[in-house]
Amino acid sequence: MRASIQVEPPRGLLLIADPSLAPTVLEQVAPTLARGGVSLQSGLDGAEAARQARRLVLFDGVLGPSHADLLSREPPALLLATRGPEQSLTEWEAVLLGAALRGGSLVPGEGTVVRQRLMRLRDVQHAAEAASMVVVEAGGSRNAASLAADVLHELAVNAMLDAPVDAQGQPKYAHRRAEVKEIDPEDACELALAVEGGRIYLEAVDRFGRLTSRPFVQALASYGKRVQVNASGGGAGLGLRRMIEHSDAIAVHVSQGRESRVLCAVDLGEARRRAALPKSLLFCME
Repeated sequence: MRASIQVEPPRGLLLIADPSLAPTVLEQVAPTLARGGVSLQSGLDGAEAARQARRLVLFDGVLGPSHADLLSREPPALLLATRGPEQSLTEWEAVLLGAALRGGSLVPGEGTVVRQRLMRLRDVQHAAEAASMVVVEAGGSRNAASLAADVLHELAVNAMLDAPVDAQGQPKYAHRRAEVKEIDPEDACELALAVEGGRIYLEAVDRFGRLTSRPFVQALASYGKRVQVNASGGGAGLGLRRMIEHSDAIAVHVSQGRESRVLCAVDLGEARRRAALPKSLLFCME
């Protein structure tokens, strides 16, 4: 069963129900999607519209190698989790989907949002420790505090060291991670965090807009299996794997050549091992 989603802006999307889901699920999720700023309709008009449509795949949230192909398509499919015994769609993820499609800040704006610019590597650890303290102060578990710190550290290091390139498009820091202590002011990344609805939202922004779905595809291709280390791109990929495992949802918006935003939502609960728990992966590029 197929239906389309139209978002203003950007262009329409093609919603494909996972084979494991009953057709009635589409009708059930439509109101939730609408509250997130995404409208559901019955079809796409014209072959050109179908080619340009992005695909939103509803699934049970258990990521695995089978999802790597969906994410590697052009444009990447949006992997949106359904949760609970009734396989329902959560409103906070629908809101996150809408934000990822529109661009701009992905952090929910209802609560207090803390932002920080980073240039020094030693400040990454301080920011991670601060995120951990925020979780504890919000009533979150010690496990969640540790996971949030780990996720923020990975987000920040990727934005600071992997994203920047010189005028010729060559990486400035990625291949000498062990040597870099501070990056140039114009290469600074921005971090943001907020706590809302029993989760901490952690976002990193760089000004280069070079991020592609490829590292996420590679992570999913081996998800649930032993990690295969690949350092050819600067980082080993271990941090990204942990970032996905720890998070309940990851949203990415890339404005090519201008900006990459990556947000992770981490539940404040007690669960220690979260790799097999439901999670959404929403990768948007323009």
